[in-house]
Amino acid sequence: MSHDLQVPRPAHHTTDSKPPAKRLRGDLQGLRAIAILTVLAAHAGVSWFAGGFVGVDVFFVISGFLITQQLVGELGRTGRVSLRRFYARRARRILPAATLTLAATVVAAVLLLGPAQVAPLAVDAVWASAFAANIRMTISGTDYFQAELPPSPVQHFWSLAVEEQFYLVWPLVALICVVLATRIGATRRGEPGSARARRLLLAAIALITVASLAWSVVHTPGEATAAYFSSLTRAWELGIGAALAILVTSGRVMQRLAAARWAREVLVLAGLAAILLACLAYDDSTPFPGYHAALPVLGSAAVILAGALPSGETTLGARLLSVPPMRAIGDWSFSLYLWHWPLLVVPEIALQRELTWPERGLAVAGAFVLAYVSFRLVEAPFREGTLWRPTRRALTFYPVSIALVAAIAFGGTAYADFEATRGSYQPAVTLADAPAADPSLDRREALVRASVLAARDDTPIPTKLRPALTELDSLKPHRTRCDYTDDTERDLCVDGDPDGEKTMVVFGNSHALHWVPTLNRVAKKHGFRVYFLVKNRCVSASITTDRGEEKDPYTECDDFNRWAFKQFKRIDPDLTVVSTAPPIQGVFDKDGTWVGDTRRVDELMRPAYTRFLRKVEKHTGRTVLIRDIQAFDSNAGTCLSRPGATLGDCLLGTDEERERSIDVQVRAAKKVGVDVVDMSSYFCWDGSCPAVVGDTITHYDDTHMSHQYAPQLARPLARRMGLSGRG
Repeated sequence: MSHDLQVPRPAHHTTDSKPPAKRLRGDLQGLRAIAILTVLAAHAGVSWFAGGFVGVDVFFVISGFLITQQLVGELGRTGRVSLRRFYARRARRILPAATLTLAATVVAAVLLLGPAQVAPLAVDAVWASAFAANIRMTISGTDYFQAELPPSPVQHFWSLAVEEQFYLVWPLVALICVVLATRIGATRRGEPGSARARRLLLAAIALITVASLAWSVVHTPGEATAAYFSSLTRAWELGIGAALAILVTSGRVMQRLAAARWAREVLVLAGLAAILLACLAYDDSTPFPGYHAALPVLGSAAVILAGALPSGETTLGARLLSVPPMRAIGDWSFSLYLWHWPLLVVPEIALQRELTWPERGLAVAGAFVLAYVSFRLVEAPFREGTLWRPTRRALTFYPVSIALVAAIAFGGTAYADFEATRGSYQPAVTLADAPAADPSLDRREALVRASVLAARDDTPIPTKLRPALTELDSLKPHRTRCDYTDDTERDLCVDGDPDGEKTMVVFGNSHALHWVPTLNRVAKKHGFRVYFLVKNRCVSASITTDRGEEKDPYTECDDFNRWAFKQFKRIDPDLTVVSTAPPIQGVFDKDGTWVGDTRRVDELMRPAYTRFLRKVEKHTGRTVLIRDIQAFDSNAGTCLSRPGATLGDCLLGTDEERERSIDVQVRAAKKVGVDVVDMSSYFCWDGSCPAVVGDTITHYDDTHMSHQYAPQLARPLARRMGLSGRG
């Protein structure tokens, strides 16, 4: 089946499919330079340029313009659009440099990071090679537990995925427009088919752009992470560039622009000012993309439109953009974008701290060096050389790229797994390593003390950890049968013993969720039907919190808590368990003012906990508050997977500020008369917290208990809840 569709052409139109030589616009290369420099500034942590992430949006507009310009140019020259040539050009343009970066990043991770980081990175790299990084990042980012881990070294490939997903659809739309133009031509004579196709293209891209913009505006406020990475919320940005490429083929539009020199000056300067304003005014708390993206997008479109005429490059703004250094950075911009992120992220993961300013400067300088080398030795030769010029040969880049990255990822994971168990066998910590027996301690508490002493002796990490470091994701707390992440579906699900004669209700957020394996075992042994009314980030207190990332009220959490309490009263449980983490960032006082100062938040939380617990006490036989577990001052899995690490390197401390916040809920519980269960001795002893107890990693991340450790605490928790020997 042919991938070329032709529309009727005027008799004088050439049939030569070879495109004429094109003048490379210096102002566009300069605009590319601005885009990458703003992204670099934001990612390097330049605080007054926090909105530099809008450089990606500038790239989207430029890309939409240039790619559509190619499609329209091909349509005008030949009367047809070739999918094969289109995707061959894309393959030569992006795959060699992208594949090299992915492969190099995986290899660097194997050499510099531990097994815990290599395994997920390998998966991320394969997703990225298949142009699905944005889908992978959406899944990870909307997963509360995954989102708290360090960012992936290939996270920046999400924008490349958005572009390629757009270009999977846009050329197909162009073909449909060509078909329609051909059929219209059968009944309407005297008009070039390519002109009809361009009008249909403009109508199609206008429809796509409006629909995508509406979707973005609607979904960004409530689904920040998913909206940020989504092709549906970003397509309109590429659509603006595409529409611009079609419009500039109109003689009428260009005649008016050519006649107004002052208009071109205003357009380019206003466009640059809009991009700069977005960089300075926006930050991580800005809901994005949504309507906020209009500022850099329209600013980019203005700059592109102003330079669409040959004389457009004589404007002041265009001359500034076209200076040699800007054009050079624009040439390297794609490679610079690919290299800068792993050079900033991989060292931070390896060092387990933020980079200093000199270190960030060194990383950025390294990105420039690699970008130059990559452009000269990889990008330019593959794009402009003759070796991969044939269309069929270029199209083989796609399967070859995925296969190559997958092979390196698999090999990297296998090597990391081998390294994790390399060397002499190291046994797990046992009770034989414990101090003198204390009759008040149970076996698990004694093992915690033994693990602390082993770590203080700098004992090697046990060879057989539960789980293996390459399987760290399995530490993540498991969800209940009812997953209340989706606010549109709220059902009651019975856990524990479905036939039990007693009922238990569990309130809380993710810090109730990590007790699910423990409480399910307790419930099955003691005959409780359990209802886990828990939702991530929803604090069990009578107060409105923020979303954790933005200073907006988490109204969905308020709605869930109201619904959950209504179900709770209907259940009329025998036992209610509350386990909740403090607010992540801030809360809103009774006047609706956001409060972020930690001590002020604690002052507001004490009466909020008290009010909530008093309401609970009215509708249950008994209430138990499980004191929130210790939060570590660093990530246990990351520490354990560092090359050469010992248990001593991963003897962690607690977050003192968080401990103060946890004590607030304990004091509130005691004021109401609620029983408090403190499981701290199963995580820490004598001011030290081992990352491994026996052979089990205790925490999934800094604050959540691992799925493997939780079941081991079922018997101690039941005893401290006063359930031993009952039912």
